Amino acid sequence: MPSFRVRIFLVTALIVALVLASVALFSWSSVLAFETQRLDRRLCDEARRLAGSLPASDLDHLGADMVAKLRLKSPEQLLLAFDGSGGTQKLRSAHWPDALDIDGLAWGNHALDADPQRPSDAPLRSACALASFDLASDRWRAGLVSIGVERGFVAADLASIRSDMLGAWRQVATIALPLSLILTGLGAWLLSGLALKPVVRLRDAMKSVDEKALDQRLPAEHEDREFKQLISSYNKMLDRLETSFHQASRFSADAAHELRTPLTILQGQLERALQSTDDQNLQLNLIEMLDEVGRLSAISRKLLLLSQADAGQLGLQRKPVNLSDALNERIDEVKTFGMDVTLSAEVADGLIVQADEQLFGQLLNNLTGNALKYTPAGGWIRWRARATPTGVEVEMANFAPGLTAGDRSRFFERFFRGDAARSRQVDGLGLGLSLSRVIARAHGGDLTLAPGVDDVLVLRLLLPAGT
Repeated sequence: MPSFRVRIFLVTALIVALVLASVALFSWSSVLAFETQRLDRRLCDEARRLAGSLPASDLDHLGADMVAKLRLKSPEQLLLAFDGSGGTQKLRSAHWPDALDIDGLAWGNHALDADPQRPSDAPLRSACALASFDLASDRWRAGLVSIGVERGFVAADLASIRSDMLGAWRQVATIALPLSLILTGLGAWLLSGLALKPVVRLRDAMKSVDEKALDQRLPAEHEDREFKQLISSYNKMLDRLETSFHQASRFSADAAHELRTPLTILQGQLERALQSTDDQNLQLNLIEMLDEVGRLSAISRKLLLLSQADAGQLGLQRKPVNLSDALNERIDEVKTFGMDVTLSAEVADGLIVQADEQLFGQLLNNLTGNALKYTPAGGWIRWRARATPTGVEVEMANFAPGLTAGDRSRFFERFFRGDAARSRQVDGLGLGLSLSRVIARAHGGDLTLAPGVDDVLVLRLLLPAGT
């Protein structure tokens, strides 16, 4: 589908084109009517001249003169007739058609004497009758004037007038049409841009909205009434969104913070109870309870970090961190687990990033733990880290059968765990990857799921370089 501006441009251009076409058609009709009226007056003048002032023997000479005055292209486009002496003397043009009968035409009187330019004391001229007729598929216009017993008839082919007008229109159109099309297109494009200017401002404002810019509002003082209403609705929506966001962030932070104290107390009491009993069944139950308390503590810590990140309050204590050493340490730790997994690593030396050491370590732990959770026995895990022109790239890939397209689309959702992980009853909270992405973005980088083939999971961590 074309953009809204293109549609406005096309509609505007179409409307302007229709208006121009209507104006051109009206102008053509008006000019044609005007030229026809001028022709009528000339026909009557020439018919009057033929009937009253020249002898019949001058008919041929008079015809040549009239062709020039009426701006005809050839003598064949003019017909002359003179009737005198009570109808006994009749003269016709040499090419007079046999089928033309003057008295058989539908004559109508023409009030030429009502000419506003005629002086009031000038004598009235002889009445002139006008008629139109078809001859050999051409349209003709004729004037007939009677003076006493003599009458003059002059007819002209309208094709000559139409041809002259069409030629003039073509000359004008050669220059005016391209210019009008260019101006129409330019005007329509500028008009569409002007109409969409408030919408573009609103779009740009929407793009800039994030958890750190929910307090931004658009001014509407100098906007049109319709756009004022739109901007006002947008600002009210931001008010509701900001309130809801802060309430949710505050709830998560408060809940995580309030849970820390009772969970710590509960963990201490369980540990003391475990140390003070010799009952093995009770010890097993207490150990399971300690594990669940540990899970709750981990959830509360991660929720607190996420709520701080959402509110833009995730404090970072940056310092140079040797990424190469940190990755190699975790690779060595995985090797000590003795898992039935093939490990490979390509880690460049001397990769330094500016990072919060504690949060960055948690990020690497989450990525390593995710690879171990999703890799079955007999699978493989591959680490690769290298310097790029813009920073550092870390790629962690592993064999992950059963990972669906739906899992990939929701991979960074909070509390989401793929079906493959759940079916193997792998330990996890569904917060590690979402927290890892938050930490990466807080450091000016990003964590993405790279497109790959089925059964292969590739996570790509991009970080700016630091010294």
